[in-house]
Amino acid sequence: MDNSMAQNRHFSIEILVPKSTFKIVDMWLHLFCGVILIGLQSAVNAVHPKIQHSFSKLNALDPTILQEAAAQELRYRLPRYIVPTHYNLYLETEVHTGNRSYSGSVDIYLNVLQQTKTIYVHNRGLRITSNELYITNPITNLTFLETLRYTEDVEREFVIFAIRRALAPAEYILRLDFEGELRLDDDGFYLSSYLDGNGARKYVASTQFQAISARSAFPCLDEPAMKATVDLEIKHHPSYKAVSNMPVSSIAGALDGNVVTFFKTTPRMSIYLLAFLVSDFLYTENEMAAQRIYARPNAMNQTLYALEAGVRIMDVLDEHIGVPFSSYMPKVDQVALTQFSAGAMENWGLCKYREEYLLYEQGVTTYRAQTTITTIIAHEYVHQWFGNVITNEWWSYLWLNEGFATLYEFMGADMAYPERQYRDLFNIQVVQRVLITDAAESTRPMTFSRGATFNAILSLFDNVAYLKGGSVLQMFRLLLPDSAWRQMLRTYVQRNEFSTVNTNDFVDAMTEAFDGVVSLPEGIDVERFVKSWVDQAGYPVLEVRRSYRGEILLSQDRFYSNKIVNDDFTVWIIPYTILEQGDSLDAPFEWQWLTSKAVRVSSPTPNDGWILANVNQAGFYRVNYDTSNWYMLIRTLIEDTEAIPLHSRAQLIDDSFHLARSNRLDLEITLELLTYMRYENEYPPWEAANRVLNYFDTRMRGLPDYILYQLFVDTLIGDVFLTLDITSVSPGESLLDKYLRQVIASWACRMAIESCLTATRDALEQEVFESEPVHPDVSEVVYCYGLRTASTTAFQYLFGKLLDSDNRGERLVLINALGCSNDTEQLSAYLLSSIGGELQVNFNTEERYSILSSVLTSRAGVDALIDFLMDNYSYVASLLGPNVLVNLINSIAARTNTLGEEQMLNALLVQLNSVLPASGIAAAQATVSRNLAWPSTREGVLLRYFLERYNFEPSVKAEQQTVFKPEVIF
Repeated sequence: MDNSMAQNRHFSIEILVPKSTFKIVDMWLHLFCGVILIGLQSAVNAVHPKIQHSFSKLNALDPTILQEAAAQELRYRLPRYIVPTHYNLYLETEVHTGNRSYSGSVDIYLNVLQQTKTIYVHNRGLRITSNELYITNPITNLTFLETLRYTEDVEREFVIFAIRRALAPAEYILRLDFEGELRLDDDGFYLSSYLDGNGARKYVASTQFQAISARSAFPCLDEPAMKATVDLEIKHHPSYKAVSNMPVSSIAGALDGNVVTFFKTTPRMSIYLLAFLVSDFLYTENEMAAQRIYARPNAMNQTLYALEAGVRIMDVLDEHIGVPFSSYMPKVDQVALTQFSAGAMENWGLCKYREEYLLYEQGVTTYRAQTTITTIIAHEYVHQWFGNVITNEWWSYLWLNEGFATLYEFMGADMAYPERQYRDLFNIQVVQRVLITDAAESTRPMTFSRGATFNAILSLFDNVAYLKGGSVLQMFRLLLPDSAWRQMLRTYVQRNEFSTVNTNDFVDAMTEAFDGVVSLPEGIDVERFVKSWVDQAGYPVLEVRRSYRGEILLSQDRFYSNKIVNDDFTVWIIPYTILEQGDSLDAPFEWQWLTSKAVRVSSPTPNDGWILANVNQAGFYRVNYDTSNWYMLIRTLIEDTEAIPLHSRAQLIDDSFHLARSNRLDLEITLELLTYMRYENEYPPWEAANRVLNYFDTRMRGLPDYILYQLFVDTLIGDVFLTLDITSVSPGESLLDKYLRQVIASWACRMAIESCLTATRDALEQEVFESEPVHPDVSEVVYCYGLRTASTTAFQYLFGKLLDSDNRGERLVLINALGCSNDTEQLSAYLLSSIGGELQVNFNTEERYSILSSVLTSRAGVDALIDFLMDNYSYVASLLGPNVLVNLINSIAARTNTLGEEQMLNALLVQLNSVLPASGIAAAQATVSRNLAWPSTREGVLLRYFLERYNFEPSVKAEQQTVFKPEVIF
């Protein structure tokens, strides 16, 4: 913000406060002006941000639009007979002044493969001011042919040039001059800004071209298979610097006082990977590693960790893949941007990130944010090979880019920092999450196209491309010895370098890797195996039914989250492993195969011994057992927990819950399995249990039996909770221990265990009043739950800390924490800050929405949000868009469990009737109807029946804890 705003932010509330909210201005002043008087002493889920970006863009899109786009895909595709080979691109920008206008020229070198009278070039929103067509030949070099007539097809984003005389196959150059404007939507060549250390606004011109937005920056042939080299020149003010994929070759002064930055020629690459940045950013450098981190000058103190992590990760990937990055590119830079809705992007040699995904500040950044930073850097660096050196032939094969990046975002981070055990997060953050979404009837195959329009392609950046792609590749990887897998990677990269790939290219490399190493079943080759997973939608459930007469009946069916289909004849080639009771956990597991719908196999396991299939969830499917085997597994988990492998324990919880929800398993078995958690001390099983408990907590909250659920959860967490210090961090504490503490502490405070609420309040107030900062690794729990019983002064302190912070990650922690308050006045004033008043001047659009959604963590917050929207819905729609209102209504509906809560929501729906689509209102009402009906469903009745019979036996120490107030955070 500028200085005048900073100096007067608490004196100009009425300027932007909606008239309907004048009644609470006095309360606002009382709560927030105290921020100035206190005297402050103060200085992210495994889902890739691109998926979140895709969901946010497509949330309100009519599905029929995508269906129509798929049907007309070929109309939007470039002809194959004209291939670009090189671009000479020149741009002029005055972004240093905030001027959005820019101009440029581009020479597109074209290889015409057959006679033609038309040339198709992509263009979105640019004005072409001149054009010339040349033919190249070795004698005269260039010969001018003609200035072309052209038509613009805005719908298909083509400029179609007409040639008077048909062009014979040869090399041509199409020279175009053009003008454009920097976009404001973080796409294409776009304008953003930041506030420097003096509060002055500085402007930045940056790019985001994936998937098909290079065409909005300059005319080009904008498909991934159209690879070409690029020479780039950018003219800009000398106070700014230009950065691109390649190193700078020279900088020359211009007659008008500007400078022109020239870059070296790129390798042959897809045009969406071209990137550049014009800004006054500074950089931190490791010259030997040829890596830099660019950031705004007032954030340079937050760049050191990203540089260290980048160097480490690149080193281990070089060694692991066996084809050094430097054999393709001379450098790699990373850029932290304040505005970048894609979140992170792998541009070859110039990776870009939103600030919270790259910048790390010692003493401020949480361990969870550091995990996100590390794994996203690994994700983008893996793309330098899988995505950049080799690229998906078309967006239907996006999983070949994103699947490898998702797999190696954890493996690469783990290889760089083995002590942190990042690899142990893969199943719970990737596999188990996509097993949920891929069980929907509407899911798609991994190889799949919806068309060639912007939204059709964007819709493919989803859990299937990323999480399922990574999960299935993990299964393929585990079938091979490590050396064979790595050789497969080298073969796959080197054979297809600077080119594009499809499933067949991957199959070819896998076939060589399997040869003599993996024994496939008779009649099954690698192609059939691979394509059974990538060309079919969904995944199977492996049913393991023991006869207890020396046989097992194995069968497979497609798993749906909400139904059982008996006449589905889909067959996957399923690799599986079996662990029998008494087997060594250190011995290698033998892979076996199921290639038909069902088969009988012999089993030497004694009738009183359990078997475990798909050990450590190596395969991408669920497993169900007969009832007796389930109960033997449960007994072992209770009596000898570590006899079951760690990741299998998490898998059993996740599988049993979703099998029960789909009516394939008795819910009582799932609930009995959960009782073992009181003996569990490892994070992965607790994260799986956390999702189950969250679901039941959301359903039970507000019901008369909720106190029984609280006692159940208290019993499960009691023993492990007593081993944790929830407000401090010990030296040498492991990453997984930090995750475990946060899960357990969150549940303890949510269940209103007095010692948890007291400890978090005391830690928060020590920071507020005694300047003893809360460790960032416990700050999310301490700030959130400490606020629930702390004074208004603590709320004012955290709000002031939010206003003063320029660290995006810290700001998000504080935004979420402030929403945890259960004080009505605090919540009302906090929500108002999202839309009006100079006090929120430094909130960006995403933060405004985060404020509104942060209060959804408690029923008091939901009620406050309903009251707020009753008066201010028009301002929310105006500032954030109507889709935000729809999202908020859906979130409120999902948390509506009682008739009284339904009445509040219905009153809001009446108020918003003129701005909400009828479909949005109907969806919210349907959600509420399901919630109100849930207690009388089979699931609701069984859960309450179990809780009534459950023998609550907290440990002796846990009995000293107090559980109170059944109405708590959910």
